[in-house]
Amino acid sequence: MSYSTGICAYYYSKIHPDKGIELNRCRINAMVDNPYFKGDEKQTGKCRDGRSSCEDCRTTNISDILSAHLTICQKPWECHTSWDSQSKKLCSQLHSEWFRIRRSFEESRTDSLKQLPDLNGEKVFKPEIYYGYCKSPGQRGYLPVKI
Repeated sequence: MSYSTGICAYYYSKIHPDKGIELNRCRINAMVDNPYFKGDEKQTGKCRDGRSSCEDCRTTNISDILSAHLTICQKPWECHTSWDSQSKKLCSQLHSEWFRIRRSFEESRTDSLKQLPDLNGEKVFKPEIYYGYCKSPGQRGYLPVKI
């Protein structure tokens, strides 16, 4: 049996193997990934976790997600827009939530570095997702936090 990498995986697999429980991967550290193998003739259609049936995390309701791992959806500050059709809805919702929190942070600032982009302009890039912090797709379009 192989173990995931990382301090938590090590702690519960090696130090305290009888104390850990498996958490729902679609709600904790959600990756919005395809739960099935595809393209490998021997594995196509089988669940990646070895179970006989598996939940498709790409269809999880965002209100059920407690934490997200944005590797598949890409980092929000890269102003990514080209997700695959099955991940697009949830990835854009996760990015929107990230930028909503960013906007809330900026609104709470009392210093001169506060940035609140105008969301009503004609050339605002996808304000429903990026809240004005992405001026265009790609990392160059991102308006970084001033510190």
